[in-house]
Amino acid sequence: LKLAHRRHKPAGPSTGMGKRGKKKAKVTGTPDVVKFKGTREFCLLKECVSIQESLPFVAVDALDDFALKKVSRFLNMVGLLAEHLQVDSNKDYRFNFHHKYLAPRPQYFPFGFDHDVIRAARQVQERPGVTYNQEDYQFPEELKPLSERFLKEVDSYMTKIASTIEPKLKDDFADGLKNFKVTLKKDLVSFDELWMEFEKEYAKARHEILTKVFEPIDRLVTLEMVLAQAEERLDIVMKQRLENEFVAAVEEFTYLCFPELKTEPFPADVMPLAEACIFYESKCTEEWLYLAKYVIKDYMELRNFVHRIAEDRLKPQLRDNADMMRLLKNFHASVIAAFEALDFVAKLPKLIHAKTSDWMTKSLLEPDLRYINRTAHLAPELQP
Repeated sequence: LKLAHRRHKPAGPSTGMGKRGKKKAKVTGTPDVVKFKGTREFCLLKECVSIQESLPFVAVDALDDFALKKVSRFLNMVGLLAEHLQVDSNKDYRFNFHHKYLAPRPQYFPFGFDHDVIRAARQVQERPGVTYNQEDYQFPEELKPLSERFLKEVDSYMTKIASTIEPKLKDDFADGLKNFKVTLKKDLVSFDELWMEFEKEYAKARHEILTKVFEPIDRLVTLEMVLAQAEERLDIVMKQRLENEFVAAVEEFTYLCFPELKTEPFPADVMPLAEACIFYESKCTEEWLYLAKYVIKDYMELRNFVHRIAEDRLKPQLRDNADMMRLLKNFHASVIAAFEALDFVAKLPKLIHAKTSDWMTKSLLEPDLRYINRTAHLAPELQP
C-alpha cells in the first residue's frame, strides 16, 4: 500500500522535469546563418548529406526500385536547391522532343532531374536498342559512350555536391553563407549542364524511335482529320475514297496488333456499302440492317477515339491501350459479321449514283451514337 501510495504521489520540484521540460539546443552561427537554419533550404542541405551516404553508384551498382528511390530523393533535393539558387536552365527539349501521341502529356514548364533519365542511361549502356510491339529499334551508336560518361559524371557530382555541403553544415558556414551559396551554385550549374547534354540527346533519339512506333497511329489520325474535312465540305466522292483508306488502315493496324484475326480480308467499300444498306432498307432483311448499323456504330466510335488521340495520348506498347484495342476488335467483328449484307448491296446501284442528300457524316451521326451509348444498358446487345 505504501508503494502504491508513493507511485501516485505528485512529483515535487526536485524531480527536475516538471513544467520547464527539456532544454532546447541553442542555434549557433552568425545572425544570417541562424535565420537560414530556419528555412526549407537548410533542411534540403541536411537531407542531401544524409541521403548521399547511402546512395548507390549509378554507373556500376545494381539499380533496383529501392536504390532508384534513394537516387530519386537525392535528385529531388538537388532540383529544389537549384531552383532556390536560381540556376538558369532551359529544358524545353523535354517538351519539344516529347512525341505528340505519347502518354502522359509533357510538362509545359519542365524543371528538375528525373531519375528515369538515370534508368534510361543504364538501359542504353546495357542494350543497343529498345523493343516496342515485338520489334527492335536501335539507338544511335554515339549514345552509348555518352551514357557511360554521363553516369560516371553523375556519380562524381552527387558526391561533390554533398562534399561541398557537409563541412559547411558542421562549421556553421564559417567562410560566409553568401560564399557557400556561390560555390554550391557553381556545382549545381555544372551538374545541370552535364545532365542536359545527355538527356537532350536521349530525348532526340527516343523521339525518332517513337515516330516509327506511332507511324500507323499517325496515318489513322491524319486520315480521320482529312475525312472529317471532306464531310464538312460534303465532298462525297472524296469522303467515300477516304472512308476506304481509313478502313484499310484500320484493318492493317488491327492485324498488326492481332495477327490471329487475319482470316479473310475486308470487302472493298465497307462504309459506303454499310451506308447503302440503310439507303436500300426495303431490299434488306432486318438482320442485315441490324448488322449494318452495328458496323456504322463501331466505325463511328473508333473514329471518335482516333480523333481524340492527339489530346488523350497513347502508350507506345500499342496493345497496352485497352480502349483502342477493344474498339479495333469490335469493328473487325462487326465487318466480318456483316459480310453477307455488304455483299448483297454491292450488287445494287452504287450509292454515289442513287443518293442525293442526308449523307452519313460524323456530325450527323454523333447524336444517334450518344443516344445509343446512353441507352445501351436497356439493350445489352448494343453495349460496346
